[in-house]
Amino acid sequence: MSQSMALYFYYNFYIIVGLFFQFVLLYLIYNKSPASLKKLTYYMYNTSFLQINGIICTYFLQHRILQSSTTLAILATGPCYSLGPNVCFCAYHIFLGISLCIGLSISNTVAYRYLVLVQNEMTRTMIFLRISYIYIPSLIAIVIPFTSQWNFEIVENVSKEEHPNYPLEDYQPFSGFSNINSIQFTSATVLLSIGAYFIPLCSALLTIKIVKLINAHKSMSAKTKKQSKLLVKGLAVQTLLPLICYIPLPTAYIIAQLGNIDLTDLTTSLTLLLSFPSFIDPFISFYFVVPYRKAIVLILIPAKKKTINVKIASQLSGN
Repeated sequence: MSQSMALYFYYNFYIIVGLFFQFVLLYLIYNKSPASLKKLTYYMYNTSFLQINGIICTYFLQHRILQSSTTLAILATGPCYSLGPNVCFCAYHIFLGISLCIGLSISNTVAYRYLVLVQNEMTRTMIFLRISYIYIPSLIAIVIPFTSQWNFEIVENVSKEEHPNYPLEDYQPFSGFSNINSIQFTSATVLLSIGAYFIPLCSALLTIKIVKLINAHKSMSAKTKKQSKLLVKGLAVQTLLPLICYIPLPTAYIIAQLGNIDLTDLTTSLTLLLSFPSFIDPFISFYFVVPYRKAIVLILIPAKKKTINVKIASQLSGN
């Protein structure tokens, strides 16, 4: 099977299965969340909303990048291709902004769990304000490239000259950045790189503090502590996903720039990594949020329905 055919099947599988399980997660958040998780669900709704848009944008683009000495080509083969390079280029900026926002949303959820343990309470107004704040850096990352000059002809000419053996004719006409040394491109790259490196690091540090606070919390029952730790573990895994999936691409780009190394063969794999968190995240919630896990088991093993219902009621009443 050729690479193009494999990618075709991957992206179709990705959007169908990815959206299906995101909507299953939304159903569980709405119908199976206990009262103790009421305020946390606002963060979960936001993350799921962003990930749904991330899945759609990934499918719409189906892109890879091709780096040259002074340009960066965006080679898209998704539905945007039929709408022209301008649409693909706009979609690429939105894709990057959404990816940054997903990382910030997960980190924001971790921060909420920490603040609740420290402050004991957080108003709904404050929650909505904290959720809205994460969109600011993402909007900046989306808008900055629009202030730069677009010249796709330069991108195509330089790409052909420096990559004569690359099948660029399969992607023409394509878009990209005509000057990767511009202030706009550098600013956006720095912002996205900061997000890729520091968001997972900050979330990991907060997760460690949360576990310590839970252990030291005297008013929590042993059962509540156990469930709280399990939920925090889920957030930790969600934090590790961006760490694994988002860091390789900017790291490869920096290495290629500083060392003048050609990493063209890796660009497809590295770009695919960016799509994984939105696809995998629902399964993390299915496992680490106990009521959701129980609901999934009920669907898969109906014979255990009565027993599990009794256990769920017992666990929730214990909170």
